[in-house]
Amino acid sequence: MLVRDMIKVAMFLTIVGLISTSREVVSSALIPLIILAVPHFAKVRVCKVSRNYVEFVGDLMDVKISLKFVGFGIVKVEHVIPDSLEIVEGSNVSSFFILGWRNVELRYKVEIKKAGLYRLKDLKIDVRNPLNTWRSVKILDLDFEFEVKPKVRRVVRIRTERTKAKSPIPDIDVSKIGSPGTEFREIRDYNYEPMKFINWKATARTGSLKVNVYEVEGKKTVWFFVDANVYMENVLDFLITLTASLSYYFAQRGHKIGMYIVGLRELLYPDVGFKQFGRILESLSRIECCEESLNSALELCKPYLLTYKPYVILITRIEYSKPIDFRLKLAKMGLKGLILNVKKEFGSEVSRGVIEVVRRGIRRKVMSVDVDADRDVSLALARLIG
Repeated sequence: MLVRDMIKVAMFLTIVGLISTSREVVSSALIPLIILAVPHFAKVRVCKVSRNYVEFVGDLMDVKISLKFVGFGIVKVEHVIPDSLEIVEGSNVSSFFILGWRNVELRYKVEIKKAGLYRLKDLKIDVRNPLNTWRSVKILDLDFEFEVKPKVRRVVRIRTERTKAKSPIPDIDVSKIGSPGTEFREIRDYNYEPMKFINWKATARTGSLKVNVYEVEGKKTVWFFVDANVYMENVLDFLITLTASLSYYFAQRGHKIGMYIVGLRELLYPDVGFKQFGRILESLSRIECCEESLNSALELCKPYLLTYKPYVILITRIEYSKPIDFRLKLAKMGLKGLILNVKKEFGSEVSRGVIEVVRRGIRRKVMSVDVDADRDVSLALARLIG
């Protein structure tokens, strides 16, 4: 706009000078054109990009970008970063005047607030001439990529429904599938089992084929339904850390773990060990809020649930997801589970009261355990210790 205005001024003064035959007025028309002719240019070379190693949410990362400029003009350099990186020291922006050559260093420290894959490749260079009449902007592509995993809190024990089992996790002791062990469980009718399991004495006594049934080796599968619908966006970081911490707890105790991210429609088949825990962290780090009903998620996972007969843990906000149908369908499959309600208070006192009324109505039909998103995850996990 400024360039156009100065050209208009020059044309106006030229026309006025010609009409008035004034040499001074015509000469003054050259002033805006001379201002526009003031050059600006800058060549830049990225000398070095460095950072320290980071792995988990909450880590601090030192960033250092060394640049060399050659040219003339006012330069503004900005390393573009997302809102999930909070600058705690230094600055990712620098402005300076250049005449000839100059070495520039961007140095700052950020705290990582969110898990995920980061590609901080955009370095924005804005160059203007000293009179601010011309401007050029270009984006340099940096080799700057890293991945951050959710922070994991260690859990000692999780409270579940009481049964006769003696372990800290009563309902998820024994696997329904796997290799038969050596501990005898019962005798039942033959159903195409291998011949080595036939109990010939019981067969001779009853007149029909009977087989010995042994306890299956291994522990029962745990299946997480992680609700990532749009209403979970305000508690997403808490949700990720809570899921990661519980997954670590079960992986450490040798359980198979499966997971389905509701909304993102990402399914992780059950497996055992810390490799599976690593896959869970990778999936959680890519989590985004989308839309999907709990019933739709349950239908999609139904074949795997019927195969593995897992202990199901649903992490959601019950006032929005309304998990009553989900829990009833789970019971029809013969599956037990736990609903963790991520509780976060916001809005006016009236709206909070309405939400609490909705929660109470749901709790009359479905048992759930509240975990407070406004507190530290380790404190929320402490409520699950039984």
